[in-house]
Amino acid sequence: MSALFSGMRESEQDAISTKYGVGNGRVFATWLRSVNYLRNVCAHHSRLWNRNIVDQPKLPSGNEVPWVAPFVRDTHAQARCFLLLKIARHLLRVINPRSAWPERMKNHLQAFPDLRHLGLNLAGMGAPSEWHNDWS
Repeated sequence: MSALFSGMRESEQDAISTKYGVGNGRVFATWLRSVNYLRNVCAHHSRLWNRNIVDQPKLPSGNEVPWVAPFVRDTHAQARCFLLLKIARHLLRVINPRSAWPERMKNHLQAFPDLRHLGLNLAGMGAPSEWHNDWS
């Protein structure tokens, strides 16, 4: 899908991306490539939690998509998988607004064991400290 989208005219990309709340189709194309990367990592049972994301998505302005604001200047968060989970949640709100996936993912992340003594926490996957307040 990301390859097909990249081959479209810019005006067509913009028309589709606007339906998802992103005015620039080239930015949206990076989202599709990043979600494809996320899918491949998961499908091949690779390590994801503290992996540096190779194909990082570009971010629209915080005015256009308010939830991206904490990620705009945080290069660590941009390189981790939490941003891709937020993108998937964003896309699902349009594709299937009644999907239970966002709530299931939030519950899964909140069940992360307290492993601070080992240096393991949700910040390692790029989650802002108050991520759960903005998830719903």
